[in-house]
Amino acid sequence: MKKTTGKILTILLGVIILILVLLFTVPIIFKEQIRAKVVQVINESVNATVKFDDYRLGFFRNFPNLTFSLNGVSVVGVGKFQNDTLSAFKSFNIVFNLKSLFGKSGYEVKSILVDQAAFNVIYLKDGTANYDIMKPTTETTPATPSGTTGSGMKILLKKVIVTNSSIIYDDREGSMKAIIRNANFVLSGDMTMSETDLQISMNAGELTFTMDGMKYLNKVTVDSKLDMLANLDNWKFTFREKSYFTVNDLKINFSGMVLMPKDDIETNIKFATINSSFKSILSLVPPSYMSDYKNLKTSGEFSLSGMAKGIYSSADSTMPDISLALSVNNGLISYPSLPEQIKNVNIKTDVFVDGKNMDKTVVSVDKFHFELANSPFDMTFALKTPMSDPDFKGSMVGRIDLSALSKAVPMDSISLSGIIDISAQMAGSMSMIEKKQYESFKASGTLGIKNMLISMAGYPEVKINEAVFEITPAYAAMTNTNLNVGGKNDFSLSGHIENYIPYMFSNQAIKGNLTLRSKLIDVSEIMSKMTLDTTSKADTTALAVMLVPKNIDFDFDALINDFQYDSIRAQNVKGHIIVRDGILSIREAGMNILKGTITMNADYDTRDSLKPVMKADFEMQNIGVKDAFKTFNTVKKLAPAAKNIDGKINVKMNYESLLGKDMMPVISTINGAGKLQSNEITLVESKTFNKMKETLKLGDKVSNTFKDINISFKITDGRIYISPFDVKAGNLKMNISGDQGLDQTLNYIVKTEIPRSDLGGSVNSLIDNLSAQASAFGIKYKPADILKVNIKVTGTFNNPIVAPFFGNSTGESSGGAKATVKETVKQVIDNSVDKAKEKARGEAEIEAAKIVKEAEVKGQALRDEAAKVAENLRKETDLQAQKLMDEAASKGTFAKMAAQKSTDTMKKTADKKANQLIQEADNQANKLVEDAKVKSADMVKKI
Repeated sequence: MKKTTGKILTILLGVIILILVLLFTVPIIFKEQIRAKVVQVINESVNATVKFDDYRLGFFRNFPNLTFSLNGVSVVGVGKFQNDTLSAFKSFNIVFNLKSLFGKSGYEVKSILVDQAAFNVIYLKDGTANYDIMKPTTETTPATPSGTTGSGMKILLKKVIVTNSSIIYDDREGSMKAIIRNANFVLSGDMTMSETDLQISMNAGELTFTMDGMKYLNKVTVDSKLDMLANLDNWKFTFREKSYFTVNDLKINFSGMVLMPKDDIETNIKFATINSSFKSILSLVPPSYMSDYKNLKTSGEFSLSGMAKGIYSSADSTMPDISLALSVNNGLISYPSLPEQIKNVNIKTDVFVDGKNMDKTVVSVDKFHFELANSPFDMTFALKTPMSDPDFKGSMVGRIDLSALSKAVPMDSISLSGIIDISAQMAGSMSMIEKKQYESFKASGTLGIKNMLISMAGYPEVKINEAVFEITPAYAAMTNTNLNVGGKNDFSLSGHIENYIPYMFSNQAIKGNLTLRSKLIDVSEIMSKMTLDTTSKADTTALAVMLVPKNIDFDFDALINDFQYDSIRAQNVKGHIIVRDGILSIREAGMNILKGTITMNADYDTRDSLKPVMKADFEMQNIGVKDAFKTFNTVKKLAPAAKNIDGKINVKMNYESLLGKDMMPVISTINGAGKLQSNEITLVESKTFNKMKETLKLGDKVSNTFKDINISFKITDGRIYISPFDVKAGNLKMNISGDQGLDQTLNYIVKTEIPRSDLGGSVNSLIDNLSAQASAFGIKYKPADILKVNIKVTGTFNNPIVAPFFGNSTGESSGGAKATVKETVKQVIDNSVDKAKEKARGEAEIEAAKIVKEAEVKGQALRDEAAKVAENLRKETDLQAQKLMDEAASKGTFAKMAAQKSTDTMKKTADKKANQLIQEADNQANKLVEDAKVKSADMVKKI
């Protein structure tokens, strides 16, 4: 018996040892195989790259349960979200019920532990979300029993813990961004039961929320605890009164119920602050708007209460009804270090949002009152039927002493002074304004500003000496508005601003007809004081691309006595400045500059914010060439030789180009044409002309002064093409044509006619000698009084290459004047042959011109057809957009705002496609013409 018992114990001990050995060795032996399989299965299931550094299977850490751990996990997007991390974890642990692994009812997950998780949720402007990574499958999914997932895994949790984590929510379509850092989450309770008590605690060290570029919450702390009864069979959660949510110093208690058995969510939640002070609501104000919060002294009572009751359903777009009531009684804002106080702050606001019919939403600000420097300020506001026809009424009456305000509230990097007086009332519906029923809409009052001074770090100082606005239903009249920017820049404005009410409430275009007068505007001085980053060592005078708002329609009649920007100095600047549909236009503008005049029309188009365009046509009269070189950067780049030219010129020119971030034309994109004329210019210094005189051995009779200049030119992709033109320098006649580039390369042909009398004595001796040699061979040759020599000019402005050529040859030759004379005699000997060739050349040139002309006609037809298709595309898009706006009109203001956003996107996309069509057609047309020119040149060259 003892032996039998001993054997049994020995066997049992061996089995236990074997089990222990397996528990240790199985995860180690099969580690790499399991890891490779897990990575393979995950990456086959998702459109993302999933990686992890290590994993572990442990039986002892939570024995008798199994712990599965992943370390260094990352999920990285592909395609549109290439290299964007969707999520990452330092460690991710799942604890399974070991017994459930050997059963048939599915795996039971007991707890999930996550450390240092990072979630990055992104919505692109087209609505694409980076978390939508599951690959589509055509497999049918069998029905699964209640309480399990499709993989046979039962989520019967007892604990979920997330520590030291962060979340970034970036909705680029809605222009919203939320950042949560140092977040912790703990959920505990027995979720294996049908009904259980759950406790959830959440906190975050920082929460920042931004929408439409405005920061509403900036690094606020968040803390929340939820105490609830959870019915997991029906997904009903009942919050007890111990539940609360805290943001900075503002604590909100809530209780109630949330029921979500299927897709719809039913809520009945009440919330309210308890014994809150006025200071608690001020704790939410971002530090950039209210500094030194710790030393803030307040008194008064603050309360916030409300409820959310009803059903959220995405199927029929309904929401719970929401009501809010906010009040402040006898509030006081005071800082010990400042002499002034904001007293008697009293606010009463009620908001009701009808979740089924948003048009029943009501907003009421019955009271908004405060006193500053013994001056009261009062405001009221009420809004109803916001969707169908916003019906509102409100008033503002009081005086704000900005000097007193700066003495009551600390303001970092900003200084204020001056007085604002306002007395205004409005009442009526949006339909009254849209139908121009101004007699039914009530709007009256005035807004006056005196001696206002605004000084902010990184911006020029602005002083409004006086401004008066008179408010009527149809317009706001601006009179006696005088302001100063940056110290010496003065502006005087007057006129009417129309459609301002629809602009404020429904984002319609605001219209204005204004007069602008100024004695001096110095843009360089203004821009030098606009430094967005004070630590940057970059040039503070550099401009950035400024977008023109699409919902502004202003027409300025401007007259500026003195305008300065960088090296530009202009006087009597006048014209119309029109801001409309995202384009800033200048019409019939004129100015006195560089002792001459410039008149111009121009368009600055920022509808495509990535490719702003400048179009302009202008005329310069009596402008000094040297002065133009010193003043305009474009002249320095396109015509560097102007640096050494004296004389006055007249220029007519039109051009179009993209603009860089510095608001200057991108030279390689300039396209245009023009004409330059001058009675006389002098080359003070010209390496090209000096080399030409040296090559031809011209005597002192050749002048550096050129008369009667008339040049036509084209600019294509930043390169200037000069049409042939005649010019004289003393007795030297020249016909010049060719092109030059942004890289300062030269490519010119100069056909010269030189009197023998202007050549040096040595050259004339050579000509006489060659004449004698020709006579010895029986050839009658009498040297002409005028020698015709062609010059090829290549190289660059700083290192020109000048070489004579004859006939059809454009290759370089050597020998200088001697070679020139020999070639002249050769031309006389072959004169009869040359005449035949000239006749053939003439016929070839006519045929070549015909080929080029036909190519130009075909190219223009291409352009016209592309323009027609592009115009039809824009018109069709406009019709679709208008249809969308018409459909939204009956649904109210907010629907119209959403439709407006969609139509803007539609128009932008259509405009981009239309521009692409036009550009492609232009490229094809240019290629047709260039190919024709090559073909015609080959024809002529063969003669």
